[in-house]
Amino acid sequence: MRSLLGFLLAIASPVFATSAHAQGRCAEFSATATDLRITYDPFLPAMVDRFFNVQIRQTDPKISGVRILLADPDPSGPDPLLGVNGVARYDVVWSRDPSRNVFAMGAEQPNSTNGALIEFSGRGVQKVRSESFRLRIPAGQDVSAGNYYQPLEVRYQCLSGEADVGVPVVHSGAQLAIDLRVPEKISTFIGSAGVQRGRLDFGKVDANGGAISRSLSITAQSTMPYEIDVLSENGALKRFAGDDRKIDYSLWLSGIPLTSGSRVACNRGIAPMGNTHRLRAEIDGREAKAAAAGSYKDTITLTFSPRAGLTGGTEC
Repeated sequence: MRSLLGFLLAIASPVFATSAHAQGRCAEFSATATDLRITYDPFLPAMVDRFFNVQIRQTDPKISGVRILLADPDPSGPDPLLGVNGVARYDVVWSRDPSRNVFAMGAEQPNSTNGALIEFSGRGVQKVRSESFRLRIPAGQDVSAGNYYQPLEVRYQCLSGEADVGVPVVHSGAQLAIDLRVPEKISTFIGSAGVQRGRLDFGKVDANGGAISRSLSITAQSTMPYEIDVLSENGALKRFAGDDRKIDYSLWLSGIPLTSGSRVACNRGIAPMGNTHRLRAEIDGREAKAAAAGSYKDTITLTFSPRAGLTGGTEC
């Protein structure tokens, strides 16, 4: 198995609004890119819940605070979705009060019933405040490997005491932006997570004839199309390497007949479960009955590799 891992979620630019009180603008906003460099694996059970800070610099000493509303400027449905085509649900909450709505979709503007209220103590001196928010991405979303970019608008209103100084301002230009990279990843196991070896045990064969088969399940969790290469150590069941006596067997993966050297192309596994492949081996009971006494075996190796830049296959 080969895996390529990586994920990045970051705020794009550390510089945001310029302000002029005459235009109702009173603050500048910035954020640290490292706050949102996170790893998201669609096959992990835990959601992403990451704190990030927004710095608010008071540029008009006459105001006492600002009310901030972050917004998805291009919603593609009832839920906010990352990426131009909407690939993953996400949410933003205020660390001080997660129950208060500080994240908007569509044309909603900051008002007394929403937004995060940031106050500046004292008058006549420009202040800088740092306010904490949380980005949440639910676990188990079906997202393929790739890069996804999602800007966030900063909508804010200037306050003077209890009064609003001006109409809400939609900050444009350089904005908060989520830059999402889903890793190219393949993870496999037999039966349960972490198990890489399994047995197809026919036991003691004393049948009079007919086919005898055994099977096991292999799970592949992949964010991209992949292929499976099949290699048999002996090409048949043998007592030891070089043995001139053997028991032939037939092999299938997800119903596809295999031989040593076969390659199967697969589409990526749908999160959160992935693809389940049933490996089945079958022997002829009459051949086994007639074979010399002994313990016969073979080792089959399945190698999962990414199909980078290629489509999946219809075989599995």
